[in-house]
Amino acid sequence: MVIVFVIDNYGILTNGTTMTAYRFVEALKERGHQVRVVSVGVQGPDMYGLKERYIPIVTPVAHKQQMIFAKYDKGVMQEALTGADVVHFFMPWQLARRGLHLAKKMGVPATAAFHVQPENITYGAGLNKLGAPIAHLIYAWFRLTFYRRVEHIHCPSSFIARELVKHHYTGRLHVISNGVGPAFRPAPAPGPALKPSSQTTSVSKPPLQQVSASGAPLQPEPGLFHILMVGRFAPEKRQDVLIKAIKQSRYEKQIQLHLAGAGPREKKLRRLASSLTNQATFGFYKQEELINLIHSCDLYVHAADVEIEAIACLEAIACGKVPVISDSKKSATGQFALDERSLFKAGSSRDLARKIDYWIEHAEERAAMEAAYAERAQVYRLEYSIRKAEQMFDAARQDEQTRRIEQQSPGKEYKRSLNKGIPTRLFSIVFYYIIAIPLLWLYCTFVLRVRFKNRSNLRKVRRKSGAVLVANHVHTLDSAMVGLAAFPKKPVFTSLPSNFKLPVAGFLVNALGSVPIPTSLTEGRIFFYELSRLLRHRRFIHVFPEGELVKFDETLRPFKRGAFQLAVEASVPVVPVRISFRKRKWGLLRFLFGQTIYVRIGNPQYPDPHLLEREAATNLMERTREEMERLGG
Repeated sequence: MVIVFVIDNYGILTNGTTMTAYRFVEALKERGHQVRVVSVGVQGPDMYGLKERYIPIVTPVAHKQQMIFAKYDKGVMQEALTGADVVHFFMPWQLARRGLHLAKKMGVPATAAFHVQPENITYGAGLNKLGAPIAHLIYAWFRLTFYRRVEHIHCPSSFIARELVKHHYTGRLHVISNGVGPAFRPAPAPGPALKPSSQTTSVSKPPLQQVSASGAPLQPEPGLFHILMVGRFAPEKRQDVLIKAIKQSRYEKQIQLHLAGAGPREKKLRRLASSLTNQATFGFYKQEELINLIHSCDLYVHAADVEIEAIACLEAIACGKVPVISDSKKSATGQFALDERSLFKAGSSRDLARKIDYWIEHAEERAAMEAAYAERAQVYRLEYSIRKAEQMFDAARQDEQTRRIEQQSPGKEYKRSLNKGIPTRLFSIVFYYIIAIPLLWLYCTFVLRVRFKNRSNLRKVRRKSGAVLVANHVHTLDSAMVGLAAFPKKPVFTSLPSNFKLPVAGFLVNALGSVPIPTSLTEGRIFFYELSRLLRHRRFIHVFPEGELVKFDETLRPFKRGAFQLAVEASVPVVPVRISFRKRKWGLLRFLFGQTIYVRIGNPQYPDPHLLEREAATNLMERTREEMERLGG
């Protein structure tokens, strides 16, 4: 594929987003793709250089945060997009907004990453006390000005994907780790700590030296307990909490702190750390030097309050280091902790000091957990992330082809049968709630004796997202039973195309808002594309994974993958529903009402975001079947 990366600041490698872009470019090239980069000041083959954009007041502040903004150039962008298979945007700024508009005009499929967490902006501006409402407004601004026009969004963690769903983002969310490089692995033996390089790849700042508070070169001292934290020296990263925790530790005189990174708060952190018994080291490291430093340290701490993924923490874990991580609700990093010993209360230096003391006192436990953490990092390896990124790019290309098919016959006709017209939808809503639901409730409750169990499982899902409802197909009215279980939500029912042609039943099937299942490959692509969009808009889709109806069958027949593939593509849960029958053995009316029908709703099964799509669909299908077996047991 010819892939275009659009990023404002490709040259500043002290920035985590830039490092991610750089690693992805190199890895994609190794896999045979042509990658073009559009950014400020880049030169060379497949590089399309732009000028820096100056924004009064904002630009000087951004420079302190190692950020620059690119000035949009239509000619350069058009040249980069010509002949491209897909374009990927890293930032939601002017360059991406105008570039996306051009890409749509040129018919180039587009994807975008969500690397700019609004809480980072509020912290950087000193507005953390008013952070929540302002961050909410920034989420809305990003969505309205950029992300609502992007179908595929790269989320570096499940945490940020949940945040986007909470803030009403309706794009298809791909959870793809920024990726740990292959060089980050446990050392066979402890390596010596290195001084930072005399050169740095930053284009906007002179190289940083690893020095003490007095300005003299400093290396980790032997015989001490070494603690490392990697990250920008910015307010939200909370290196200050770590420094205070070391001061409160019972073993303060035995600890040496190493802070790797760069940023505007370096002077303040140096002053804060100047009173430590063992002088802290500060520096920006090249990859090889950073790996050696990680290997030489005993414990890794990540104290940030705000973090989309924290690739630095993952790299330390991949090198076999036990982490101690903030449990902040605005940080994704806590997901890497294997137990409570590796979590501390966000912002609490006292709690962090207790966790540090624990790992100092339990060296054998720390050694045992190092192997467990190294194994934990395998799913976040860069090569796996690249495969998932390729999958996202390919999905964007296929969706663009599907949109073109929908504009032609017979694709246009099938799309109309799925979405229906506004009059049909309005009639369906009125008919469903005013006529169908009351009559079906009366009939199912008093004639069929239908009883519902665990409807709370559906209520939990209904508040948060859409869902795929799957049930065993064992009764003529089992769709109605599922509809009653989901009330007041109105599910989209799937039905055989032949059912729409029946004299009376066909009218009812259509009036209830059912959609025909596909009968060809072209219809299948449209079916998945349109229903995936409905799911992301918090609709429920009801599917019978067994396919055909077998009345009163007490066993589960083989499932088809379609429902689970749909759930994976839309990043929504599958809610299992098991319908079973029990004959009445007592009562005066047992001959008239010979059985009771139980509709049991199981626990929602969520797709594993770390698996490739096909693997995730298979895994989801197996877990759903196990849950339905449990419901019938």
